[in-house]
Amino acid sequence: MKKFTEWVDAVREAELREQSELQKSYQEYFKAKLAKFNVESPADLDDEKKKEFFNDIAKDWEKGKGVKPGAEEKMKEENAEAEEKEAEKPAEDVADLEGDAKDKMKDLTK
Repeated sequence: MKKFTEWVDAVREAELREQSELQKSYQEYFKAKLAKFNVESPADLDDEKKKEFFNDIAKDWEKGKGVKPGAEEKMKEENAEAEEKEAEKPAEDVADLEGDAKDKMKDLTK
């Protein structure tokens, strides 16, 4: 027989997996804002930019309802920009690695 705490943990995990459409929409919205600010987390922003980031979210998102009327088009554009940036990331990473490798080769040949 399971202990009560194990049962509670199992229920919580199931609830986390079953996100509502509003929660999924907010996650997409939040990721688009992160991409707009070119960071992976709000913690990567300085205090001024962090304030701007959260003000931007508050301006276009209505708690419990979703994207505010009129902000939907802006959200679509930001999502498209986020997808473009994600698509470009691997190419940038490879270029950085190639540059680093070339620098190391120069150091070794000196």
